[in-house]
Amino acid sequence: MLRYAPDMVRPRRYTIPEAAKSLGITPESVLGAIRRGRLKARLKTVRVPRKIWSISAESVEAYEVSASHQERGLKKAL
Repeated sequence: MLRYAPDMVRPRRYTIPEAAKSLGITPESVLGAIRRGRLKARLKTVRVPRKIWSISAESVEAYEVSASHQERGLKKAL
């Protein structure tokens, strides 16, 4: 679960790198979670033909990093 200081503004959507940093896991792990349906995300066109994943803040906040990621040290202490 993510924690915020009282004066911090929470983002409404995350990119893969932002979600990875917030969760303390690699961007590849975030993309894998999206592909497995563990993180809710949608492809968003930002510039034709470039598309990026957009992940809801609620999904990132609710995401639980697996025990295997924690054991391998991919989860950073918050």
